[in-house]
Amino acid sequence: MKYFWSIIYSFLFLPVFWLGARSLSLFNNKLKAGFKGRKGLFKYLKPKVLTLDPLKKNILIHCASLGEFEQAKPIIDELDKTDKYNFIISFFSPSGFNHSKIDTPLRSKIIKTYLPYDTPPAVKKFIDIINPSAVIFIKYDLWMNLLKELKERNTYTMVVNSAFDLRRFKWKFPVSLSYKKTIYEFVDIIGVTDEEDRLHFRKLMKGTDSEIVVFGDTKYERISKAKEVSSDKLLINGSVLTDKNVFVVGSSWDKDDDVIFPVIDKISSNGLSEELSLVTILAPHEPTEDTLDQIEYDIHEKYPHIKSIRYSELNKYAGENLIIIDCIGILMGLYKYAHVAYVGGGYQTGMHNVLEPAGYGIPVMFGDEKLSEDAEHLIKNGGGIAVEDSKELFKSLVNLLRKNEYRFEVGKKSLSVFDRKNEASKKIAEVINNQIQ
Repeated sequence: MKYFWSIIYSFLFLPVFWLGARSLSLFNNKLKAGFKGRKGLFKYLKPKVLTLDPLKKNILIHCASLGEFEQAKPIIDELDKTDKYNFIISFFSPSGFNHSKIDTPLRSKIIKTYLPYDTPPAVKKFIDIINPSAVIFIKYDLWMNLLKELKERNTYTMVVNSAFDLRRFKWKFPVSLSYKKTIYEFVDIIGVTDEEDRLHFRKLMKGTDSEIVVFGDTKYERISKAKEVSSDKLLINGSVLTDKNVFVVGSSWDKDDDVIFPVIDKISSNGLSEELSLVTILAPHEPTEDTLDQIEYDIHEKYPHIKSIRYSELNKYAGENLIIIDCIGILMGLYKYAHVAYVGGGYQTGMHNVLEPAGYGIPVMFGDEKLSEDAEHLIKNGGGIAVEDSKELFKSLVNLLRKNEYRFEVGKKSLSVFDRKNEASKKIAEVINNQIQ
């Protein structure tokens, strides 16, 4: 099947992909930036690589975009402990290339680059310049010609944080499964997040010699480090939250607000107000002035029992039951105050990171329409609650706040999902170190 898919890929998929992307770039700024960034790629890349320490081995780490780069950072940190590697970070997406930040202590050992489009000549030249001793792919974004070239050169390859479920719609078709199997056959080791994913990959790769190993998930480690940094920061004066139940809503969109605000209003309008003493901290996904103004207008017009105050004005706090975060960069630290958390994006755009509140050992709620893999893990293990509407949210929130033992139990389950996948980078680094002598 390798020969068959190689022909289909090179003579059908790639031309169609390139022409389609080229045409759409006339109207899409992101695609346009991708083409612009790859113009003169090799002239940019070659002198960059020459600045790296020639006595150290080069490791290429490929990330589709910014999220994958965040997952790569713990691996880089762990591999760097040996002080024998240079790192080249490649991106497919312009947002990843443009917005990724290289930590200062490692700047001399790391360069970043676009991944060239996957034509054989471009891939050969790319690998010639970099000359990697090993290549690590983060999660997905595997390109056939790149993998073929690495295989021919006997360059060690691994994909980490791999996860897919054969039950999902896109994996049900035999053609899709056949192509994916072919792609993964070029990889030396498939690193998966948990035992369930290992079983799925074993089924996919049946009849091959592919090595499938449970490493865990490096994004958990990144969150752990962020949690450590934020734990000592005083973000809200203790007197504001004294004797209060705190409900933190992270990265909410308008559809999330439409579900949440009726609940806050209802709790504040009857006898539950005194019983629960609820304060909600709302961090909008985009805290622009227009967004904040719209939220405050909606509250004023529709929810008479909600009294709000902006975070920047907390020095004037007078018992308001809603604190609206009007800045960015503090959400992770806000979860430490929460008794219960809600993570936005589940109704419309794709869910924000549910692992951030899970790392604090609290129940995590979210909309039920567009669940992330991590949200599904939380639900399955009893640490997450998906809600359809305001009615379900009200019932679940009141239940959690009234029953302390139940809330603690759900929080423990939430934390157990988080803890289970830590220290993946150590396992990954051990494999790489053993391969590169």
